[in-house]
Amino acid sequence: MSGGLGTQDQGVASVVWFYFYHTVDWVFRQIGRTASFVRGHVYPTVGVLVASGLFFSLGLGEAVPNGTVESEMAVATAAAKIEWADMVIVSGVVVGAATFLFRRTLFGGKRMAELTIAQKAALVQAKAPVASANEYNADKDFVFKMRKAGKNVVIFYGSQTGTAEDFATRLARDIQSPSVRPLVLDPELYDWQCLAGLGDDELAIFVLATAGEGEPTDNMEAWFNALASDRESPEDSELPEFRQPEDKAHFDDSAPLQGVSYAMFGLGNNTYEQFNHHARVVDQRMLALGAARIGERGEGDDDADIEEDFAKWKEATLPAIRKYLGSSTPVGEAAPEATWKIVEVEAKKAWIRGEFYEEDEAVSTFDARHPFLAPVTSALELTPSADRHTLHVEVDLAGSGLRYESGDHIGVYPTNAEEEVDLLLGALGLRGRADTPIAVRAVDPFAAQQSLFPVDTTTYRAAFRHYLEITGPVPRAQIKTLVAPYARSAAARELLGRLADDKDAHAAVVAGGCLSLARLINAVHAAEAAAAEAERLRLPVEAAFELCPRLQARLYSISSSGRASPERPSITAVVLQYDARAPAAADAAMGARRCGVATNYLLGAVRYLRGDRAEPLAQPLRAGCVLSESPAADASAVQPVRDGKDHVLQSFTLQPAPGSACDGRRALSLPVFIRRSLFRLPADAATPIIMVGPGTGLAPMRGFVQERALLARERDVGTTLLFFGARTEANDFMYRGELEECFGEIQKVAPQSRIITAFSRDQPQKIYVQHRLLEHSDLVYQTLLCGQQKLGGPSRAHVYVCGDAKCMAKDVSKALATLIAEREGVAEDVAAKWVSEMRKLSRYQEDVWS
Repeated sequence: MSGGLGTQDQGVASVVWFYFYHTVDWVFRQIGRTASFVRGHVYPTVGVLVASGLFFSLGLGEAVPNGTVESEMAVATAAAKIEWADMVIVSGVVVGAATFLFRRTLFGGKRMAELTIAQKAALVQAKAPVASANEYNADKDFVFKMRKAGKNVVIFYGSQTGTAEDFATRLARDIQSPSVRPLVLDPELYDWQCLAGLGDDELAIFVLATAGEGEPTDNMEAWFNALASDRESPEDSELPEFRQPEDKAHFDDSAPLQGVSYAMFGLGNNTYEQFNHHARVVDQRMLALGAARIGERGEGDDDADIEEDFAKWKEATLPAIRKYLGSSTPVGEAAPEATWKIVEVEAKKAWIRGEFYEEDEAVSTFDARHPFLAPVTSALELTPSADRHTLHVEVDLAGSGLRYESGDHIGVYPTNAEEEVDLLLGALGLRGRADTPIAVRAVDPFAAQQSLFPVDTTTYRAAFRHYLEITGPVPRAQIKTLVAPYARSAAARELLGRLADDKDAHAAVVAGGCLSLARLINAVHAAEAAAAEAERLRLPVEAAFELCPRLQARLYSISSSGRASPERPSITAVVLQYDARAPAAADAAMGARRCGVATNYLLGAVRYLRGDRAEPLAQPLRAGCVLSESPAADASAVQPVRDGKDHVLQSFTLQPAPGSACDGRRALSLPVFIRRSLFRLPADAATPIIMVGPGTGLAPMRGFVQERALLARERDVGTTLLFFGARTEANDFMYRGELEECFGEIQKVAPQSRIITAFSRDQPQKIYVQHRLLEHSDLVYQTLLCGQQKLGGPSRAHVYVCGDAKCMAKDVSKALATLIAEREGVAEDVAAKWVSEMRKLSRYQEDVWS
């Protein structure tokens, strides 16, 4: 070997290095799809080694004298260096090859390019790292809290909309006895590591709702992650590190919950594929960890009759719970003890505007407990010529720190209509004391919730207007436990007993007539009057507060793009009104008409901002203005005004924005918060998408279309198909001009993109979106192929469905499976399995309701 590498050799080496580098780069890009660790760590290491070797090799060509002893020694040294550099290069290649060959052993065989719904949930919703079992916090030790309070049963609720929390509270009331002393707790505030500390004379009861596509509720997230660390295969989850109780002589690390007993009731909706998944997984993991279940796991179905499901589970399980705890008290022997005590107070100031926190409370983060008062920037009717009211409401989040992404939900806290508030005040005999300041406190000093309302002092009127659900039908079990015990007359006992004990009678009269508490009390009063009874039903206000659950926020799919309008989320909603089907329903001035709480409140906001009649309130302890077409001291006694769509125009007490009345303008704010969703566009904008959104199911799709149109101005986007359905094209095609403009932008880079409509009443035969899917099977199939010749499995395109879960969503899924089966030449059950796999890979997503 002569004096190092010559110029020609260096040039050759450079070319070799160039091709070698890019070859290795390509190889590891492929490997990186399976394990990003390789590209992030192994590949750079190999690159450094190779570059170092070539650096030393090429460095040998620098000035070395020829024909001397020194030159011969230099050449020898150079040769040694070249051999060493060659070894470095070869070693680097060997390391890289070995890494590739053993990549599954080293890094696991699961693909990480796409996350499943469960994996996304773990990443998106996880709020904090799981605490170490050694980090003890007495305030989060629920076993310590139970024993300090003299309780032997803890009831945990996993609740997203408030129903599970209400069920947990009612369950505690139903099982209360000298031997059964329950405590209702929010798991988010306590450590799951303490579960192993429950003794054999104590019991845990879980009342768990399932959110979305099989996810846990927000407040059960940490517990679920600990119990089921592997969401794809919960049975393969790691063993949680529970805190070892000091009072247990034997603690089996392999079965840490041995000796712990529990009961389980789940709340779900069978229109979702992952029906009651949350409760099922927690139940499975509790058993696997050594715990013993009392009774069978209950499963409530919100699509059928969840109240009856809950009642049946209690009927079967409560005797077993009482036996386990040594109680012989029969269920329903006596009226349960009161949970709340009401004190009428002397107060110059009461919280009457629906406040969720005190004015001087510093709020750093706005959420469901601390909603943001967002100014309404737009409120209008989308379909003025249709036979229903469809609304567009936009709010401003500026200054809140809240942000959203396309597909997220916005929560809105509504206000009950004055007609319903006055009807209940009258039924309870409170009309003369409606504006009396009250403080409501827990009877039990150890109860987890010491105050019923988020503020210290309010009034009866404000409580029913802002904080309690007062319009829903009274459940059968609550008629038995909370209303019937106060019946004084034979007529009242007969009517209430029949409604409490006869499922069919309750379904026909209470559920069919949608008899709220006020209407039920009035129905009893009518029966007593007909029987000329001297005694009348007098329901204590404490019982009414027990019976009416907290007024919950309503969640709406945001109908705008977080990229296009980051501070201006919008709501698209149809106003709900219907006539109850039972004869006993028409006992008040409103007759049989029933109105959805939140959508009619939003309609009230639209009416106020467009200038409908509204009168300011000047009475003490009343504030704001009353929006009403026929103002009266008792709104429930006035015949309601109906508009041109035969729609009842309810009255609402609204709180105009500060200062707006002074300058003659109308302005409102709504209490809102943002809830994250997994309903997301694909990360790669070039991925084709198919959206199906009939009616107000268009809401999230509008946001997706806005976002794709915006991206299309900057880069290529994939084919974008929107299937939209409504009653008629002339009256119900909302956002038409905007959608057509957006698709014009998208078609510049994705010419196959288009809107496909289905207007069910524009022809003799009904046509729906699922029919249009099959009619356009060529376009749909080509979109699903994503450039492939055949699918051979789940499509790489993404499908989004929003709207009715009971029929539409199922029909769309079936139509898609039928289409794939015909095009691929496979059985329909095989195609349905591919669609199911798309769901697991988050490529088929639903945002549906029933």
